[in-house]
Amino acid sequence: MNFKELADKIGLDEEDYRELVELFLDTGMADYNQLKSAYDDSDDVQVARTAHTISGASGNLGLMKVHEVAKRIELAAIDKQLDRIGGDVEALQTLFDEIAQFAQTA
Repeated sequence: MNFKELADKIGLDEEDYRELVELFLDTGMADYNQLKSAYDDSDDVQVARTAHTISGASGNLGLMKVHEVAKRIELAAIDKQLDRIGGDVEALQTLFDEIAQFAQTA
């Protein structure tokens, strides 16, 4: 993951981008925890809402893997097919962990 390259793509300097990623991690993890709780409760409406929030925020930052996984979760929840997104919910957690780890070492 190259923060400078990602920052350049959206027209920010690297330091500003890094700050936005840190904010995304803070709010995104809270959103993920809400999504996971809604998923565990089979609340397809809340899963869709929260996945939409994560998808939008990650897309705005150019974090396309997160965006794509969150969008798949959102669409499945809208279709009331939570049974097919367990792997994506886990993948989303892994992606957040990877971004957090990279942000700490970069």
